[in-house]
Amino acid sequence: MKRSDFNIIIFLAVFLLLKEGFYFYVGLTTPGGRLFSPFLATYANIPYWFTVATAKSSKLLLEIGDYTVYQKDAANITISGSRGVTLAWGCLGMEALSVWFAFITAHRCGIKYKLKWIVAGIVLIFIVNTLRIVMIALSNFYKWSYFQSFNAHRSFNTLTYCIIILLMLIFVYNYRKSKRSILQEKNNSLEIPKEKLTVIK
Repeated sequence: MKRSDFNIIIFLAVFLLLKEGFYFYVGLTTPGGRLFSPFLATYANIPYWFTVATAKSSKLLLEIGDYTVYQKDAANITISGSRGVTLAWGCLGMEALSVWFAFITAHRCGIKYKLKWIVAGIVLIFIVNTLRIVMIALSNFYKWSYFQSFNAHRSFNTLTYCIIILLMLIFVYNYRKSKRSILQEKNNSLEIPKEKLTVIK
């Protein structure tokens, strides 16, 4: 029986593990949680680090645009003279990142090949999310009614999943192309050159 190149069970298992595991880990690193761990909160607070990276990146882009920006706390971005943007855990795009990570992991291919695509997708999703935060901060500053009227979280998810679907199509195309190339190389290596053939009379 021919094995499938994509394992749906692995995809679902990895997706649920990452998605639910992230929020479970948030509980471990957030003071007041039932399973709060001071050690993890101090030395391995990955959700906090990810929040800081997103906030700092958004702040940097706004400062490059010559805006005066400050932070009320590590999860906040505020342009002077406007109300700020505070990042909740749901604003980090972990669901989208989990989908992408699980999709790549569920394919039968080498670890290096998987890592290359996982990193590329994570970087792209992170950039899109950072730009979203920047746009929300600008809409608060300029009072753009259009941007303030829609659900920013839902709009980000829609845009991100459109990008993920495009990335998936690109990945599948390159995956099949690489697989065909490998099979062709194997077939070529098995071919016996005509000059080496012995004719039996």
